[in-house]
Amino acid sequence: MQEMPYLGDFYDKSKIPVGHADKVKLMRLNQSDGIVYNHVSHWLIALIWLEAGWKVVVYPVCRSKPFWCRSAYFESEETYKLDIALKVSRVLETHSLNDCLTSRRLYHELRQVTGEEAHLA
Repeated sequence: MQEMPYLGDFYDKSKIPVGHADKVKLMRLNQSDGIVYNHVSHWLIALIWLEAGWKVVVYPVCRSKPFWCRSAYFESEETYKLDIALKVSRVLETHSLNDCLTSRRLYHELRQVTGEEAHLA
C-alpha cells in the first residue's frame, strides 16, 4: 500500500466519472503494465502546493479504497505558478469530461499550455 501523502496543501479540484473509452484503455494498461486499475470509477484532479510551486495530479478513484492508495495516473513533472496550474487542470478536466484523458491528444494540448513535454506519472 502506498504511504498517505501530506494533505495540508492538497486542493482537490474535480471528481469526474471515468468514461467508457478511458475505462477500456485502463483495462489494457492492467494487462500490459501490471498496474491495477480495476474498479476505477472517477478521476480526482488536484493541485498540490510544493515549495517551488503547484503540481497538478490526477488520481484514479474507486469506491473501495482511499484515492491515495493508488499511484497517480498523471502528475506534472514541473511545478507551475497558480495560473498555469489552473490552466493545466482545466485541460485535464476537459479531456476527462470528453472521455479522452488517456488519449495522446492530451499531451499535445498540455505542451501548448506549459511549453513542456508531459508524461504519465
